Amino acid sequence: MDTVKAILAFPASSAFSSMKPRPRDRGETRKDSQRYRERKAVAKLLAAALGDPPAEWTEQAEKGNGRCHALLRIWSRIVAQDVLRVLNCSHWMLLMNTCQLQWKVDEACRGYGKATSGDYSTLKAHYAALGMPIDSSKVAEAVRSGELSCLELDGAS
Repeated sequence: MDTVKAILAFPASSAFSSMKPRPRDRGETRKDSQRYRERKAVAKLLAAALGDPPAEWTEQAEKGNGRCHALLRIWSRIVAQDVLRVLNCSHWMLLMNTCQLQWKVDEACRGYGKATSGDYSTLKAHYAALGMPIDSSKVAEAVRSGELSCLELDGAS
């Protein structure tokens, strides 16, 4: 009983002062403010818009290259179908590769050339990385979680 009284009489603030949660900033911005500025610059860069398709595709399409014309059409179709609105400048190279894979699969469906099962699975992975789920269950999950509203879906079509 004396032990309980002693514990209750002991000031808790001094006993557990070292167990207080530390603030998020542990002085890193004071010690190396350049690192903080660089992190902000990278975040700002990643928030930039996607941009235009590759200039060489546009130039070749103007000269009458059918493949580049098809790649530009695929690029436009994918950007228009960006349901979750996640495409930014960091997706540019991935989107370029996705367009080329999609062109290869489209040509194989028309009977020109071959597309392997690896091409199909890579294309599906590229679409998932671009935030464009192939299966509708992921879109329904985004609507349920509040990341996407049904009104945005209606406006996208």
